[in-house]
Amino acid sequence: MAVRMPQVPKVRVRAEVTMTDGSHFDGHVFIEATSRIQDLLNAEEPFFAFVDSEGALHLINKMSVVQVRPHD
Repeated sequence: MAVRMPQVPKVRVRAEVTMTDGSHFDGHVFIEATSRIQDLLNAEEPFFAFVDSEGALHLINKMSVVQVRPHD
């Protein structure tokens, strides 16, 4: 029988993402409630989920990101 590890809930954080081609996305990233956006960007996974201001889901390649700026 496999042991289930407790999962940390995810929270939405409003942010602006700037890409290497100069484009910008405004919307939300999803991070663990006990983490920061920096932790998301430094994680092993090459992509992260982002929902733009119109509700469209994007899988963003971290190698194409210049900056992620949270909105306070």
